[in-house]
Amino acid sequence: MAIRRTDRLRLARLAGPRLRDARDAVEERARLRHRLCFFRRVTLLLAVAEVDPERTCIARRLHEAEAALAAIPDTPELANADEAYLARLDTRSIDDWQTTPRYRPPRRVEGPVKSAIERLMTRYRTDLTDIDLATHSPVELFAWCLSRHGESYDEAAAAAAKAAENLLLQFDAERDKAAPAAAERVDLPEHNQ
Repeated sequence: MAIRRTDRLRLARLAGPRLRDARDAVEERARLRHRLCFFRRVTLLLAVAEVDPERTCIARRLHEAEAALAAIPDTPELANADEAYLARLDTRSIDDWQTTPRYRPPRRVEGPVKSAIERLMTRYRTDLTDIDLATHSPVELFAWCLSRHGESYDEAAAAAAKAAENLLLQFDAERDKAAPAAAERVDLPEHNQ
């Protein structure tokens, strides 16, 4: 039995709010994950620049993003399902149930973030040599950290990645040195520890 066109339209209108709620929840989780990843990256770059992240706005924003992501039951299965949902998300399917195609304005093209960061990098490299890091936004801190590593965004990103990798290797080496000392302390009596 075929479904009449009017019934299909009515069912689609009824399902619309549920679909929008599901899409909004998925997009919010994806936005939180991206924000958390960016804040962790800036924290690592600040550590490479030997700046305490606690003195900047990054620490507070990182804790807020972690708390918001911890408030939802974010599991790897949910992350994979969200990624699959966002990959297949296509707004053209909405037009199938409408009697007349819906007008969709062209996407607003925003200035590339990369060029804005390069402008900030140039400014921090030439004009502002000593700045108060506590008053700057995360994007400005990101640009400041990159300005310490190179002239262009690509050059600075590669150099910063290498410096971050060296820093993490240094942390691993220090942790490995501390591990045998901790193992030796286990054998001591409690009153000597």
